[in-house]
Amino acid sequence: MSKNLSHQKANTRMEIPPVLRELLKKRGIEGDEELSRFLFPRLVDLLKPEKMQNLAAAANLVVEYMMSGKPIVIWGDYDVDGTTGTALLVNFFQNCGVTVTWHIPDRISEGYGLNKEWFYTFKKSLEKNDFLLITVDCGISNSAEINFIQEMGGKVIVTDHHSLPIHGLPNCLILNPAMPTCGFHKEQLAGVGVAFYLIARVRAELLTNTPFADRVTQINLKHFLAFVALGTIADMVELTSTNRILVRGGLEALDCTIFPGIQELLASCDIINGGVLSEDIGYLLGPKINAAGRLGESDLVVKMLTTSDRQQAKKMAVKLSALNEDRKRISLKDLETALTKTSKSKAENDKCVVVEERLHQGVAGIVASRLVEIYGFPAIVFAEKTLPDGSLVYVGSARSVEGINIIEILGTCANLIEYFGGHEMAAGLTVAAEKFPAFATDFTEKAKKSWNKRQFSRKKRYDIECPVENLMSDEFLTFLKLLEPYGPGNPQPIFQDSSAQIIDSRVIGKDAQHLNMTIRGKFVNLKGIGFSLGSRIHDVQKNAERTLIYTPTINRFRGNVSWQVRVIDV
Repeated sequence: MSKNLSHQKANTRMEIPPVLRELLKKRGIEGDEELSRFLFPRLVDLLKPEKMQNLAAAANLVVEYMMSGKPIVIWGDYDVDGTTGTALLVNFFQNCGVTVTWHIPDRISEGYGLNKEWFYTFKKSLEKNDFLLITVDCGISNSAEINFIQEMGGKVIVTDHHSLPIHGLPNCLILNPAMPTCGFHKEQLAGVGVAFYLIARVRAELLTNTPFADRVTQINLKHFLAFVALGTIADMVELTSTNRILVRGGLEALDCTIFPGIQELLASCDIINGGVLSEDIGYLLGPKINAAGRLGESDLVVKMLTTSDRQQAKKMAVKLSALNEDRKRISLKDLETALTKTSKSKAENDKCVVVEERLHQGVAGIVASRLVEIYGFPAIVFAEKTLPDGSLVYVGSARSVEGINIIEILGTCANLIEYFGGHEMAAGLTVAAEKFPAFATDFTEKAKKSWNKRQFSRKKRYDIECPVENLMSDEFLTFLKLLEPYGPGNPQPIFQDSSAQIIDSRVIGKDAQHLNMTIRGKFVNLKGIGFSLGSRIHDVQKNAERTLIYTPTINRFRGNVSWQVRVIDV
């Protein structure tokens, strides 16, 4: 990790603000050694590569194909995890002096995972049929396609992290921590994390007496952690000890990235002075990367992240920004359509939301997430799709809530589903039109049963009490940043101030939906923003002393960076 954090380490143990010590204690982190390990994660403490099942054999196979000059194909998923993982591998091979073929399938026309049609075309370009395929963030559910590729003469390495399919694993080398026999099973790596471990092992193999040794010596893997941070945070995987180390290193790598595509991506989000935080990935960088795949331009991201031409990278970043604006507009329109198809009473009765309509397939997941936020129940949003043979199917994106394993429920409906895969909290599926009514009924019944069995602890609205004027000091905020990265397993801390003074307030944004506030501080007044709290303006103006539920957040505007108070409730 960075030298400045290492330098602070020896002097920090006794200086950690008591409020943060108490917060960490509530999260089970206490004692000097454990605090030090959490606040100052070190790459040297990463779980060793040899713990990953099949990694040595996979790395040896990659080296074999690199040495022989035979074709290598990288096939990634179209989301942030898949595209960053693909870019990581492509950049690594390029740095080694090896040209590879890569492909990100079009979400709309090709769908998720491997497809045979692309390989038919690819085969025609080969002198011989011998090639190596490496999947990224996909492949674990593609047994039939992998058998086909192997019959063509290709060899396959699947790198994935999705749940294991009920119909059995592909017959090839598999790197997937979801396998119970894998030494990384508890670490829950993202797809890009698995890809990172692959290049780490390949690099080690190439250093031992190969023609690539000189080139590989110049490759600093720390730079590649920037991709890992982007994919891991955006995919919302659990921040286990291994993921925390990888992402913390990745946040530091983003601050001084050597990749022109990442440099321009950051600049397009007004992040030009470093200090990248996990919320920057979650709210700015991740959605922008995802927009390309959602709107059918999946390969744009990998092109941008692998180019060495800064001007070309800038042009692609501009296009990505435009796609993201289109994505926002389409998402809002489709959410409004979905809301006309359901209601609060129906959601409460069904304990889930199932919507099918002529929606944009690429934003179905976003709409499903918003329905979960609005109704508080699992949601599946389906978009109609006509296949080349004229048959109609429904392509769905599912999102869940704490305590409801969506992939397990879909597994109990498998006889009515053409395809499904994903995680406990999110999944994708395809249902034939003629089976859809039966599926909707069956899923709703299973969702009700799961809801009734649901076990979860009711969470407090905040983690700890702390006056806002105490928290928003430079010293306190410096320590607060050491709690990064935030995500599942390490949520962003929420604080309560029982006697905050709101000395000015006004509504801002479209339809006056947000509440802009000035909060009294000790030496200087503090800026606050309450998203979707515009309707509370009259209450706030009637009584200036309020109880605030809040968290500190970064405000970026035209290159200027400042802390502000994000008010969750007032």
